[in-house]
Amino acid sequence: MKIFGQPESYSDMLERIFFFTFGTGVFCVFYLSISSPAVKSILDSLAIEAEIGWIKGLKALYVVIPLIVAIFSRIIRLHDKISDVLLIRHRFDTKHILLPLSRKVGSCVGPDVIKKNRVDMMYKLFYPYAGFKDPSIDAQLVRSALDNWGWFWVELEAICLFLVTGSIFLIMGKTTQLIFSFVVALLLIAVSFGQYKTCIRTATAEVNAIVSDENRNQKILEHFSVFEEGSKGD
Repeated sequence: MKIFGQPESYSDMLERIFFFTFGTGVFCVFYLSISSPAVKSILDSLAIEAEIGWIKGLKALYVVIPLIVAIFSRIIRLHDKISDVLLIRHRFDTKHILLPLSRKVGSCVGPDVIKKNRVDMMYKLFYPYAGFKDPSIDAQLVRSALDNWGWFWVELEAICLFLVTGSIFLIMGKTTQLIFSFVVALLLIAVSFGQYKTCIRTATAEVNAIVSDENRNQKILEHFSVFEEGSKGD
């Protein structure tokens, strides 16, 4: 399991997200327990003990609840859901990959056409050259991009968990704990903005690597022309 090292595949990235979402969940559950005797009583009600690494003798619910949250987040791919709501990948793919790629190969395809066909274009014009399996460009560059996105998604899911925790404190009327949860969420948001810029730089490098080959440029230009012609026919 590659938690801190560069991921070699999409699965490696998902494992990293799962690990940190679980860890964030454990922290939030403990914080809730020390802030509310009622919550602590519920968490301590199950006598079965569990352990996390070198931490032993934990009541099972301190581990089970975060584990359920992490598994659920993995099943629904929480970061993807958040991305869809906030249009994160939609804007990124359009503005920092497909539009620059089209201009660099000499295509005049418009932003509206790119937005409409974004997913199809990514699979036909970007992933064949910068995908995880057998990339045409430098594999290290692809791994770096995957690594950068992995940390961004970790931060995004952590933000979500701290906002949920803060909302629970709001319902409970715990002002100090509410402020702490939201401050942590804001700090993570600030960090994620920096990480997002790193993702932009890596994407720019990938696009430049793709267009460094004239044969690829011609194929990509032809594909863009097909999309443009298709949009005129609609």
